[in-house]
Amino acid sequence: MIKVNFHTHTNASFDGYNSCKAIYKFAKKAELDVIAITDHDTIEGAYRLIKWLKKNDKTDLEVIIGEEITCTDGTHIIGLFLNEHIPSAEPLKVIQSIKNQEGLVYFPHPARKDGIMQSKSYDKAIKLGDAFEVFNAKINHDFNVLAQKEIINYTHLIPLGGSDAHYNSDILKCFCKINLDSQNLKSSLINCNKESIQILGHKKMNGDNNYFSGYYKIKNKLNLPQFIRNLGKFAFPLYKNFKERNASFKLENVFNK
Repeated sequence: MIKVNFHTHTNASFDGYNSCKAIYKFAKKAELDVIAITDHDTIEGAYRLIKWLKKNDKTDLEVIIGEEITCTDGTHIIGLFLNEHIPSAEPLKVIQSIKNQEGLVYFPHPARKDGIMQSKSYDKAIKLGDAFEVFNAKINHDFNVLAQKEIINYTHLIPLGGSDAHYNSDILKCFCKINLDSQNLKSSLINCNKESIQILGHKKMNGDNNYFSGYYKIKNKLNLPQFIRNLGKFAFPLYKNFKERNASFKLENVFNK
């Protein structure tokens, strides 16, 4: 069994604040064997991490090249095991682009407003998917419960989980334990025993799903100059990464098959 986090972001994402060094440090703190880098609308972060690992002679962390594509209808779809960037398009075209690269189609936070369950293309798209995120540590757990109830209807989908890490400590909030061949991750994931997958995570039981919720609530009321708003968006992630640099999280089994 190996430990995998299937949903993480680097600072290549517009809202990601994880450097390569931080990702490696916290991945090792979480005892991960494999990490999927799924930046928003780019694969640059994944290639950057692979390059960093090689430069620093780190051979104890495998990287899955992924991308969280924002479809033209606002739906988010992740492609795993990619070779090239996939541009935005409507969901069915994005799915076809992933399959053209022989990648795997992974539906993140399916029940959230930007998840596949809200898309008009859902009925067709779900049949073409490979994996379904039944736990996302970044969102209110109520959305995960809805996704877990939904996947029961689709036995072809692999139930997976990810931390959806945007900050350093987020990497510690979820991992999957799966019996995979580290030399052939994709094919062994496709053929894995779904019943044996263990997903451990830290449930978010309150709050909304905006990364800067407090900021968004007050910015218009205060009518602050734009440069102060930009400074706030820059400073808060630095503060959060520093504040939680030594944080630990109690993980529990978050998906009962």
